[in-house]
Amino acid sequence: MKTRFRHTFTFWLLRTPFRIFARLRYNFTAVKFRPDASLKGPYLILSNHAMALDPFFLGTSFREPIYFVASDMIFSIRFWSRLIRFLVSPIPKTKYRSDMETVKDIIKIIKQGGSVGVFPEGNATFTGATMTIQPAIAKLVRKLKVPVLFYRFEGLHLTKPRWAAHPRRGRAIGHVHHVWRPEDYATLSVDAMITFIREQLFVDALATQNLALRAYKGRKLAEDLESAYFHCAECDRLNTIRTVDDHVFCQACGMRMRYTPYGFIEGMRAGKYYATTVAWYEGQLKALKHHWSQYDGHAPFFEDAGEKVLEVTRATQKKPLGQATLKLFKDRLVIVFDKGEEVVWPLTSLKASVQQKNKLILHHVEQQKTYYFLNHRKRNALKYVLMIETINGREV
Repeated sequence: MKTRFRHTFTFWLLRTPFRIFARLRYNFTAVKFRPDASLKGPYLILSNHAMALDPFFLGTSFREPIYFVASDMIFSIRFWSRLIRFLVSPIPKTKYRSDMETVKDIIKIIKQGGSVGVFPEGNATFTGATMTIQPAIAKLVRKLKVPVLFYRFEGLHLTKPRWAAHPRRGRAIGHVHHVWRPEDYATLSVDAMITFIREQLFVDALATQNLALRAYKGRKLAEDLESAYFHCAECDRLNTIRTVDDHVFCQACGMRMRYTPYGFIEGMRAGKYYATTVAWYEGQLKALKHHWSQYDGHAPFFEDAGEKVLEVTRATQKKPLGQATLKLFKDRLVIVFDKGEEVVWPLTSLKASVQQKNKLILHHVEQQKTYYFLNHRKRNALKYVLMIETINGREV
């Protein structure tokens, strides 16, 4: 395998410490992949995405370094970005490069004998269930013509939900779930391929809990849940959810709930509530569309003050622009800086995403400008993403 010595050495040096860390912190076990003699690499490894540390945990199942497709976040951390590039050479997938550039990098590594890891969801799940997987991944599989390893993380989401403030310990494993050889998919249509890929990568942590309950114990289990969930099922209001320790409540109607060590939500008084985060995600998206259909466009639909705004250039440089208030209207998003300047972006020109749990990223397609919005940890960035992407007809 023509991987560079420093990549192999780094992998060899860090694999065991990461296995130990994963076991002690998250009770995570990586099942070692042992291919049969007839299976030859390199491989394309596709995995569901449970948390930010997935690439490191997945890598401990293998004997050789994996080259992961990575988002632009890791290319904008100054010293650490340079170090990560040197040690493991992640494949950039940013808003500043076309998909074709990323595909060319993947093909180059595969031809050199390196295995590539991809998380087709693009983002770690907020709910515990595998999120949207775009058809482009099926076209990549067809182009590469190499064995595909479907890797599954099970239970890992519940050890540290994306929205959570604190980790918890339960049981989590990662393993190669299925091997898909080129002859298995050679005659399939792209539609059939993407259907199969989605089936192989689908994991629903809470559905699994229904089959066999396992406790995931920790402190302040509900803390920061409002950074992802904002709709009250009881009174149908938005932006009224707050958390303290294990408890969730609505500031408007007083509805109270408790987040349990099993990942479910229990009502603490009579009334409507979402029993799972999967149901909550789907319910608040439906409620969001309903509220938007009733919105008259005068006052801001969403508004958040205290936003620290940074402009990101080529995914490597961050330029502070100052503090601002973010306002979402019927047809536009307005950034009102504390110094008085206003930036107005049409909603139809925007792409929106969330990094980590509440770092909002807005990209103006025509102007090729990208702004990061940082706020306190409980501010909900996901509501902007759901609204903007839905308006533009993109699946969320």
